[in-house]
Amino acid sequence: MNCALPYANGPLHLGHIAGAYLGADIFVRFQRMRGNEVLFVSGSDEHGTPITMRADRENTTPASIADRYYREHSETFRNLGIDFSIFSRTTTKVHAETVREIFLELMDGGLLTEKTMISPFCPGCNRFMPDRYITGTCPNCGFEEAKGDQCDECGKILDPQDLISPKCAVCGTVPEFRETKHMFLRLDLLQDGILKWLDTRTFWKQNVLTFTKNFVKGGLKERAITRDIEWGVPVPLEGYENKRIYVWFEALIGYISAAKIYSEKIGDPGYWKSFYMDPEVRNYYFIGKDNIPFHSIVWPGMIMGLKGINLPYEVVANEFLRFKGKQFSKSRGIGFTANEMLNLAGRDYLRYYLSSILPESSDADFSPEDMAEKVNSEYIDKYGNFIHRVTSFAFNNSLKLGKGELDGDDSMILEYAEKKFTQYSGRLERAEVKRALLEWLELVKESNVYFNSSKPWDLVKTDLNRCSSKLWVAYKLAQYMTVMVYPFTPDSAVKMLSRLGVSREVEKAGFDLLKNDEFTIPVEKPAKPFNKMEFEDVNPNPLDLRVAKIVEAKDHPNADALYVMKLSVGGEERQLVAGLKKHYSTEELMGRKIIIVANLKKAKLRGEVSEGMMLAADDGDSVKYLTVPDEIPEGSKVSIGDYGYNGTGQIELKTLQALGLKVKKVDGQFRASATLMDHNYFLNTGGKFVEVSGESRDGATIK
Repeated sequence: MNCALPYANGPLHLGHIAGAYLGADIFVRFQRMRGNEVLFVSGSDEHGTPITMRADRENTTPASIADRYYREHSETFRNLGIDFSIFSRTTTKVHAETVREIFLELMDGGLLTEKTMISPFCPGCNRFMPDRYITGTCPNCGFEEAKGDQCDECGKILDPQDLISPKCAVCGTVPEFRETKHMFLRLDLLQDGILKWLDTRTFWKQNVLTFTKNFVKGGLKERAITRDIEWGVPVPLEGYENKRIYVWFEALIGYISAAKIYSEKIGDPGYWKSFYMDPEVRNYYFIGKDNIPFHSIVWPGMIMGLKGINLPYEVVANEFLRFKGKQFSKSRGIGFTANEMLNLAGRDYLRYYLSSILPESSDADFSPEDMAEKVNSEYIDKYGNFIHRVTSFAFNNSLKLGKGELDGDDSMILEYAEKKFTQYSGRLERAEVKRALLEWLELVKESNVYFNSSKPWDLVKTDLNRCSSKLWVAYKLAQYMTVMVYPFTPDSAVKMLSRLGVSREVEKAGFDLLKNDEFTIPVEKPAKPFNKMEFEDVNPNPLDLRVAKIVEAKDHPNADALYVMKLSVGGEERQLVAGLKKHYSTEELMGRKIIIVANLKKAKLRGEVSEGMMLAADDGDSVKYLTVPDEIPEGSKVSIGDYGYNGTGQIELKTLQALGLKVKKVDGQFRASATLMDHNYFLNTGGKFVEVSGESRDGATIK
């Protein structure tokens, strides 16, 4: 079982988790419960250009960035209960050796060739730039922040020359395109073989198969697998000492190198071969939408040039999870990281909700409020409450549980449970995670109907044997639903099984647990199993930031360094006192759009009232006010990332200072940012970023 290697250049957000990792973990747990042996591998992709870009911005090394996010990603997966056999790294010696072996084998097989190509050269940086360092507008879908190798919005593989209005992501300079020598993978020679193989993948999800076939039928071309970069796996050829193997090629080999490392770790070096070279073993690849062509075309093409490696049995790719209609992006301040949400919700609650909205066939939208409603009404009120009612009734009435003689209703609901289990199993066997959970939920709902219609609270007074049988059936239903929900919410399922008197290790016992017909009532009064979710504090932004226009600026009558300004704030007029006299004349300020903290406690500065605070960047040498484009109307509210103002009343200066407002230099622009829940977000309004009104310094303080 192979799961996409995440870039080690930033935190994992919920879009990543829903795109590949949660569904894979659920599928693996299900297979283990069926009694299948599973090797579950992933690892951090540590040679991607996003890592070098972040290192450049932070004035550090790519290795230090990779180390930081390898640790953070490993912790995130542990926090979510995503249990890999191994989570490896592409900076290991074993990985480099495996890449070298595969590179040379493909070259010996005639599938690699040397050619010159046109690459982007940045005059501002004075060097060839990796494709992802070039940004621009996608010619296919019009996405304005497409990278030079692929559009993250539509998934189309690109060349930097394809971009409309390309520019260097580091310095903003328009690149030149110059000739340079590189090695190419002959995908053109593999096209017929790939198409023939795709014709056998009739059971693939339609979104994956259609996308892949259309892509291949459009014509495969030779694709460069080396680049003029310094960070990556060395090219095993003379004359290529200053080049490295391109990340999209070597990262795919990370599955096999991870499996090799795991095999060494368990003392069986050849163990990996039983998974990747035994034709009877099914190799699954769980990935996000943007990774489809690399796993359904490029990786199979590479494998066709190797000896004995299994082609993918299935490529399971989800669509995008969005946040309020926008694609998750921590760099653009949209949505939550996984760890941020885990600070607000329990692990199993998050796993349940994401499973219920998993974007398996179309994009889905994440909403904290919808999460609370779904978890409370489905998982807690229907499932948790069923377990609580059944076990509490058994305890309160000191009943002995016995199957006894079943009536028609009993037999019907047990047959229904078996039917739902079969349908659920079929869904999960096809990696249809969300649909499998729906089969489970239907069983939960019908089980509640059965228990209510059985009225054991009446039977306990008139027919103890019948009451005991009804309760036994209810316990059996609880057992079915708890064993079935285990892959989705493992921690909670184990606790619920213990309430039913089942203490065996779930994955080892597997679905044989459903053969158990012996239950015990609790020895102590059961407490409610779950607490309801509350999301009152899900939006942590305490700042009422507004766009204002300066309509009057004059000298402060009692202070040489201060101005007194009249502002227009969307129909409201305010007075502000600002220490800008050393930096701007009154004429330079008149009519300017600025950003103010509208809910800062009023203050008197040398006798003049200041109703809020004007934000400006101070880099030690100069002070520049924050501003927005002229088309943004005064009075517009400014958000921090995707978080609008979520407070009442006035705040103290220390609240503002706690948000650590700083300048961030991005693509040559100086943007304003703030920190919420340990993550940095850009200030924005009306789809535009708040920026410094002139040259500043990356990291300059905003105050």
